[in-house]
Amino acid sequence: MAHEVIKISTGLNLDSLNSEVEITIEGESKMPFWNDDLKVKAIISLLNTIDIKHYHEENLHDEGYKAFEDIINSTKKAFGLDII
Repeated sequence: MAHEVIKISTGLNLDSLNSEVEITIEGESKMPFWNDDLKVKAIISLLNTIDIKHYHEENLHDEGYKAFEDIINSTKKAFGLDII
């Protein structure tokens, strides 16, 4: 195992060098080059903090369910299950 630090930016705008979201993940990884095991730990940790009730309280029902669908679809794609 190696202690790794991963920095991920999404929605990067190359003109302004700004990103919509920037994430730094730090922890032990059995995959020092790819760090996929560490990414999975981070994803699960983040998912465990989501509560659909908060979407309902903010009257964002549709956004909450769209987020759910996006998470499921992205997960299927990441693990090669989107071809089924």
